Amino acid sequence: MSVVVPTMDEFSALSARVTKLEQGGTQPIPPDPGPEVGVQATRVADVIELFGVNTFSSMDEHNVWGSWPADYRPDSVIAALRYMTEGTGFAFRLREYHYSGRTEMQRQWLSAIRAALPSTKVAICPGANASVNDVPTMFTLANDAACGIQWIEGLNEPNTDFGSGEVPVATTKAIQDAVWAGGGGATLLGPSVVAGTPHPEGWITGYCGADLPAINAAMEIGNGHYYPPGCPDLPRSGYSTAEYVGGLGLAYDDHPISLTEFHPTLYNSQGAKPDEPGWSGERDAYYTLLTLLRCGKDSVGLWWYALFDYGTTYTCGLFPKCGTDAPRPAATALRNLCVIAADPYDDARTFVPGKLDVSVEGLTDTCDWDLYQASDGRFILPVWNAAKEPGGERVPVSVVFGSEVESVTDFDPLASEVALSDALRVRQYDTTIDAGVRVLVIVR
Repeated sequence: MSVVVPTMDEFSALSARVTKLEQGGTQPIPPDPGPEVGVQATRVADVIELFGVNTFSSMDEHNVWGSWPADYRPDSVIAALRYMTEGTGFAFRLREYHYSGRTEMQRQWLSAIRAALPSTKVAICPGANASVNDVPTMFTLANDAACGIQWIEGLNEPNTDFGSGEVPVATTKAIQDAVWAGGGGATLLGPSVVAGTPHPEGWITGYCGADLPAINAAMEIGNGHYYPPGCPDLPRSGYSTAEYVGGLGLAYDDHPISLTEFHPTLYNSQGAKPDEPGWSGERDAYYTLLTLLRCGKDSVGLWWYALFDYGTTYTCGLFPKCGTDAPRPAATALRNLCVIAADPYDDARTFVPGKLDVSVEGLTDTCDWDLYQASDGRFILPVWNAAKEPGGERVPVSVVFGSEVESVTDFDPLASEVALSDALRVRQYDTTIDAGVRVLVIVR
């Protein structure tokens, strides 16, 4: 019998695996992927961690932002973030507004949160009616590694009347120029000019006028606030996520787009707003997952407004006022998604994802799917169907593989983190989907 001698590269790879196992390892060894053919996956952490929350920092019970009785002390924020992500390896982003007089409080606040949740990344912007004088202190915080600031924005909603009228575009441009001049290691975003649907580009060009080219030249990412009046993923509706991001891209010279404020029904026109008769937390959860999945294709960030209710003015929080007090269905759906797709290993954000020979058949024009991978080799394949309301008529769907896979496990994150079904050694997985979201976990 002949002996097959491994090459040095094969021997080194095997030795590395043995060493990792002997040391206890930092993650399971994924199965041999075989030939890399089919659909390219995205790291699942890169998609889940597009999601973030707007916050209103406070080190005591006397919230200086006007969001009382919301309790934004570090322990409350940490508890809420842990409710959604603990044990999964994921970290949701934060977004803070800034004025120079609050610099040291924000430094303490950000440092405390990141000491407990060190993977947390932060965006920060000059708050409403801020001035150029507030920009240097933002960079003071950004230059402090303990604060975890990765994104610095231009002025927050300059064309909204917060009691002092619309901010002159010259001021907005001056702030943007100061942000650009600050440079450093942070990624620089533009101002969040309020832009409604349809055609948000018209709102932006109308406000910025002749200054728009110069503002575009002083940003790396365009910035939008997205409050859809209806389902955020209905194609050709005029207000879908894809259309909104596309319109922002037209205005912002094809820069990538971040949606730094988002709420699925705060300004909706088809049903009750939060805390009104007829409001549905299940609808909010459904719309939120639709938007996150769409942003995985079209955007580079999605921040929910806000983590806790903004007083009694905006009852829009993932939680009413603090900690894990009465999580709303959207918070639970996000937790379910994180648990289903969990990737708690050291290289979850650095491994090179592979491909899967797969197709999804039977989808209607309101359906879509995407493909992610975890660092242990599992593929995560969400399939979703957009409609005005969750539920309704079911669509038969077939997921077809180029060769037999070891297993397919089927989840409904809007309902639970517990699997609906499990199929072993299949070339095709058949299911049905109503207006909802399903997540298939595939072991090749």
